[in-house]
Amino acid sequence: MTPFLFRSSLDEAYRDALEGLVFFNARQHEAENGITRGIELYGAPAIVSDAAGIRVVVGQRSDVQCLFALAPTRRGPALAGMIVYLRTSMEEIVVLHIAVADQFSRSQRSGLQVLMALVRAVRDVAHRLRGVERLRLLYLQGRQFQIAIKSSRPLVQGAVTAAQSASL
Repeated sequence: MTPFLFRSSLDEAYRDALEGLVFFNARQHEAENGITRGIELYGAPAIVSDAAGIRVVVGQRSDVQCLFALAPTRRGPALAGMIVYLRTSMEEIVVLHIAVADQFSRSQRSGLQVLMALVRAVRDVAHRLRGVERLRLLYLQGRQFQIAIKSSRPLVQGAVTAAQSASL
């Protein structure tokens, strides 16, 4: 398993790679309905720059968070993927956008490795937040995907659990 390094912002040197990942990702057609739904609900993604570096925001929301997965390469850390998420209520975090860089999605296994590392990283963040019970992904149209974090209640009937997601 590749040891990813996670960052909430990137140096300006990653701007081209981030633009390619967010706006020109070769596999975004696979999640087109989910992307459209996320944009309708929360706004379009945009790359912003501040003193901390560059990051992705949606619809000018100040509370959106993002994590970037960087993979070690001979030329230094490469942008492998990113995840954008938002705490929508005391109990829930919603993943708005998730993307894997083309060079890391050439095989299903490596793409899944990046995807799962990003979801695990957000799950770990959710574990540390008081009151968060579930993590939900918007991209699965017609199905609900959520991971229980700290649940005092059972998952919603018909929800896809983390164990079941392996077959998705």
